Amino acid sequence: MALPKTRLFFGQCSLQVPFEVTMQKVVLCCCCVLLAAPCSADVSSTVVLTSNYLFNGITLTNHDPALQPSLDWSSGDGWYAGLWVSNVKFSPGTELEFDATIGYWTELSPDWVLDVGVAQYTYHGSESANSEAFNFPEAYLKLSYKTTKLGYWYASDYFGAGGGHYIVALFHTIPLHENGSLLLTADRSTSTQTDKFMRDTDGTYHHWRIAYLASWQGLNWTLAFDDTDYSLPFYGDAKVSLAVAKTFSW
Repeated sequence: MALPKTRLFFGQCSLQVPFEVTMQKVVLCCCCVLLAAPCSADVSSTVVLTSNYLFNGITLTNHDPALQPSLDWSSGDGWYAGLWVSNVKFSPGTELEFDATIGYWTELSPDWVLDVGVAQYTYHGSESANSEAFNFPEAYLKLSYKTTKLGYWYASDYFGAGGGHYIVALFHTIPLHENGSLLLTADRSTSTQTDKFMRDTDGTYHHWRIAYLASWQGLNWTLAFDDTDYSLPFYGDAKVSLAVAKTFSW
């Protein structure tokens, strides 16, 4: 199973996370975990083709399609790690996003699940694009109760802009039939420095999403409608997207 973009899409708080975590450290840790995976561990790869790469409701491909392969590892006792790649087109010369994630989840009870982790987002392109300036780490915490999940993400240097940022998101899944479900999402993105991001005067915007998830012909399909109250219409306007995914277990 591919790791979700934690950033779902998706931090402004007094919590000080030790984010002297570099991309090299996170990626190296993930690679070591994947290479040292015991036979009992679960290693898989998922390839996603989507009509539009949306990050908390904002297009990162200028509304163009994206190919997104991943490599995911799970220990079977809560630990997991993953590497994820996508083409992007949100800044001239920046063409590729490469992310690494490591985390741990545990069952608090039969109905409650706690998930914590850290992700490193990195961007790559032509030498003149200075894409690495967008790189940033992020910590997250998710609490699930049955088919409802509450998530919190915090970054102290969001997209390399020098400003803190946090996201609070609520997810709810409604089973429809054996191979299909409806996923409802609502989230709020907030910047601690309103001069760092082109948003409303309070540095926030809201994103909502309704998605139909279905398994058919050995593939996982997602048909989604996203909208935001983001102040720049081209990036945050209402949009429909279609994604198809195939997972390969090793």
